[in-house]
Amino acid sequence: MLNFMKKRVLRTSKAMLLKAFDFLNKYYFIIIGLYFLYNAMKIVYANTGVDYKAFKFLLAFAAFTAYSEIRKDVKWIPYLLLAVPFLMFLSYINVHGYAFWGKMLSWQMSKNIVVDLNPIFSKIPLNDAAFLRVYKPETLTWILRMVYNNGFVLPILLPIYRAAISKDFKKMVRYALSGHIVQVFLITPFYLTFHLQEVWYVLGHPDGLARNMTPAQAAGVSLNCFPSMHTSIAFAAFLLVMREKNKLFKYVWGFFCLSVIFSTMYLEIHWVIDVLAGMLFAYGTVKLVDFVLDKGKILIQSILRSYYYKSIPSTYISNYYTNLLQ
Repeated sequence: MLNFMKKRVLRTSKAMLLKAFDFLNKYYFIIIGLYFLYNAMKIVYANTGVDYKAFKFLLAFAAFTAYSEIRKDVKWIPYLLLAVPFLMFLSYINVHGYAFWGKMLSWQMSKNIVVDLNPIFSKIPLNDAAFLRVYKPETLTWILRMVYNNGFVLPILLPIYRAAISKDFKKMVRYALSGHIVQVFLITPFYLTFHLQEVWYVLGHPDGLARNMTPAQAAGVSLNCFPSMHTSIAFAAFLLVMREKNKLFKYVWGFFCLSVIFSTMYLEIHWVIDVLAGMLFAYGTVKLVDFVLDKGKILIQSILRSYYYKSIPSTYISNYYTNLLQ
């Protein structure tokens, strides 16, 4: 009788644990979203920047809209073994990347100018995008300054976090490679070849970002305009975000990405040709990353089936990718 009771308790406990795990497995994204929302609400009245507060709310938004993208065919442990180190790597880049970029700028300024585009671009009609600044209220300027200041990292970073919540490691890699990692290597030869500075600096206007720099600082910061990397990062993010299934996230974040591109011209940072070149550059980078990842997946398909994906019917996987491409 005692053994029977023990077995019954064990079976009951096991059943309860399985139900709890199943509940967490289905609704963990809501728990994560509520955690981010709680942290965002705590700092609403704190003495921190508006952009930081907005980022906290955006994390909650990303989590709540991740449901339709959650990968149910992926095992948790192999996924975490890949995703956690990758997120740590991105965190390291986010902290130390600007220092590396500053060293590259210093090295670049020590070299002789190869092709000076300043006099050429300043003479091209409409290239300064003045037609976008006919109406320039202070509120819009303040908003677009905040958009631009966060437009180098945030367009890619938030979708990466959302892909992490969705258990989609391939999407995380796709965003990271398309947005920054591959772009830095491909765009550097352009910056070493073409000398082009920001619109306001070349035309002698006040700095659109009101950075209060010395002449020496302004000469260094205003470098590397062709092509616009703010544009290429934001447009690469836009192209990838348009593939997301959740319409709310797709259109809200797509609008933000396009706002980054608009801000570069509104604030007299980039020339129109810079922006067009940045968009073309982004398109080429996204297609290149698509090609590399698709070929790479074919090479490691057997490993993925054995260790990464769950043993589920092939029809599920087929339907998943069919929906993904729609």
